[in-house]
Amino acid sequence: MHKKIIHTNKIRSIITGLLCMLFCCNAQTASSQVLIALVFGNKLNTGKLEFGLMTGPTLTQISNINSKLKPGLNLGLYFNVNISDRLVLHPEAIPKSAMGAKGIDFYSTGNIGLDTLMNGASIKRSIKAISVPLLVRYRIAGLLYVEAGPQIDLITNVKDIFKKEADDNELTYTNQIKDEYTRFEVGVAGGLVYKLKKNTSLAFGLRYFTGLTDISKLQAGNQLSSGWLFNVFIPIGAGKAEKMKAEHAAASPVN
Repeated sequence: MHKKIIHTNKIRSIITGLLCMLFCCNAQTASSQVLIALVFGNKLNTGKLEFGLMTGPTLTQISNINSKLKPGLNLGLYFNVNISDRLVLHPEAIPKSAMGAKGIDFYSTGNIGLDTLMNGASIKRSIKAISVPLLVRYRIAGLLYVEAGPQIDLITNVKDIFKKEADDNELTYTNQIKDEYTRFEVGVAGGLVYKLKKNTSLAFGLRYFTGLTDISKLQAGNQLSSGWLFNVFIPIGAGKAEKMKAEHAAASPVN
């Protein structure tokens, strides 16, 4: 009976976590993710399951256009499902994934007056997406893991931001180009992760991702997004969960 209760609690924890991730994907602010993590962290962290926040800077670009790397910042939620001592399933939900590129060549906006005013402006393309990496981690040595797997992106917004200095004033213009891009992108991601402790703990990772599907409806040739992510993984409520587990074990009768 005791084993059946534990098994049921684990299933409930996973279902609750998946619901959290789905809710997170529709959240409008980063504070919603933090709130979710704080509320459910201690309930979702068990011996086989780790739940927490992930964040870190990104450097992204778009292929087949003249551009430079664009810096950004990601914030999302993650799970670690321990399959064995070496193998870990690692799904993530990043509701506002920051992608795109900067230093894009100037192009006509279709408005002669605006083109004259903004001629020579720098252009930054901002792509916002809901990213769901579905990764597998494998411990290769000590506390060092290699990770790899598919990533699905639901593109929610695309815009070009024109900026130009004129007479000590900054001129800006935003061109919404969401209709020129596909809704979905499928890609792959892989990298290295280092944990500070063997069990639930803070971890740091370096990851590269690249799209495999053309995201532009108009651009000649394939336009793929790619980039580097420097991730910090922060388990939430793990300490409290471990304390509750120890208290439960101490209170359980010994057969």
